[in-house]
Amino acid sequence: MSYARLNIWLRDLNCCPKNVWKMELVVKTCGGEYLADFNPDVIDKLREAYPDYKVERGTRDHESTIRIEQAPRLPTIKHIEVNVPPGCYIVRAWVCWGNLWTDRAMVIVSCGGEACVNLIVPRKVNCIRDVLIPVGIAARDLKLPPERVRVATEVLMATGQIQRDALRKELTDLAKELKEAEAPDAPKYVDGLEFMAQVVKGIRLEQQ
Repeated sequence: MSYARLNIWLRDLNCCPKNVWKMELVVKTCGGEYLADFNPDVIDKLREAYPDYKVERGTRDHESTIRIEQAPRLPTIKHIEVNVPPGCYIVRAWVCWGNLWTDRAMVIVSCGGEACVNLIVPRKVNCIRDVLIPVGIAARDLKLPPERVRVATEVLMATGQIQRDALRKELTDLAKELKEAEAPDAPKYVDGLEFMAQVVKGIRLEQQ
C-alpha cells in the first residue's frame, strides 16, 4: 500500500506560522481510530525524519497523541510532515501556547497524495467567547441552579473580556432569530438562550 503525506502547519490567528517547543499531535480517522494506535510505526518514522526532536506516544485529555518535543526547549516546531495510510482524518494538536488546543481540521488523502493541514492556535480569550453561550445552554439542559450558572458566567465574562449589555443583546437577538426561523430544533436553543439572558441580566455591572 502506498502511503500519503500530511504537511501539518501551526498558525496563529493571522495565519502566520507559529513556533512552539512542544506539540502533541492528534491524528485519527473519521471513524475514530488513532494513527498512533493502528499504525505505531509512525513514531519510528518521525524519529528518523526529525532526529533533533524527541518523539514518543502520549495521551492528552483521553486522546492518543504523538508527542513531539524540541530539546533544548526552544520554540522551533511549526511544521511536521507525517506519512499516513490513505483515508479521511481529523487532525488537531496540543501546544504550549495560546489556548493550548488548536482548532480541528479534516483532511482526505489518497494513495501517494499530499495535503496541507493548517491548524490555527487561537488565543484563550477567543475560546472563552466561543464556549460561553454553549456552556449556558448546557447548564439549562442539566437544570443547574441559576446562581451556579451566574457565578460561572461571571468568570467567563471577566476572563473573556465580555461586556454584560453586549452579551445580553447577543443572546436576545439570537433567541429572536431562532424563534422566527421556526426550525424543528430551534426551541431547545431558544429556551437556553432566554435562560442565559436572564442570568446575564442579574449580573451587576460593578461585578465585571
